[in-house]
Amino acid sequence: MTTISRREWVKGMTLATLGTVAFYDLSAQVKPNFPVSKKAPAWTAKQEQILNEWIGVIIPESSIPGAVSLGVPKFVKTMLDDCYELSAQETFRQVLDAFPSSFESYVKKAWSQANQAEKEEFLFAMAKGNVGSGAQKAMSTLKGLTIQGYTTSEEIMVKYYNYVMAPGFFNGCAPVKKS
Repeated sequence: MTTISRREWVKGMTLATLGTVAFYDLSAQVKPNFPVSKKAPAWTAKQEQILNEWIGVIIPESSIPGAVSLGVPKFVKTMLDDCYELSAQETFRQVLDAFPSSFESYVKKAWSQANQAEKEEFLFAMAKGNVGSGAQKAMSTLKGLTIQGYTTSEEIMVKYYNYVMAPGFFNGCAPVKKS
């Protein structure tokens, strides 16, 4: 039986570990284990305007800032572009593109002439599925992302939830009491 020195054993284990890591890295580069999806198309100015208006109806301005002034539309667009499948993004954009005609056929007015209650009624109808299944899915997504973006914004977290990032402050200038 041959004995191996500690130095040779460490060298062998190091080479085995490096070989395993290198093999894993090379095999990961050969075939990705997730499907590569297409890039989402850019948002049009009309789609952004409608999105801002809908988010403004969901959480309007009041004595506290509304969703639009806290930047929730940017959060919603980023989440849709980066975290949702292309088919869900296309459905959402189709609902946005069909908006003026769907609203006018439902309320019999133009969006600019409608009051807040009529706008809310239309969005509730979309959420219930009265305007179509695609609109229902889009409104469900929009409401969820709007609420998430609003409640996790810095303004709401700090001023209204009293959230502290790292509790237990250190005050280096506090006087030391002698006993």
